[in-house]
Amino acid sequence: LIEGCFPQRCCKIFNATKKLVAEIRRKVDPTTNVMLGKEVFMLCVQPDFDVSFAMGLVLVLDQINGENFFDNGTTETSVHPTTED
Repeated sequence: LIEGCFPQRCCKIFNATKKLVAEIRRKVDPTTNVMLGKEVFMLCVQPDFDVSFAMGLVLVLDQINGENFFDNGTTETSVHPTTED
């Protein structure tokens, strides 16, 4: 179960028994107490939960929401297979 608002990077992830296992939160600059942009967030995972699975959920949520926080502004080249004569 995932509750919250992923586009705002504010979500809680619960297991089947409703125990909190991971949380996505936006980072706050400790010197100014200013919340940083949506692309700067923390993924806090409980010790008994698979970190890779939690990150996979973040990637799926990112794809569902149509945003890509890994985009660095460069254009990616696509590779197309060719057939040999």
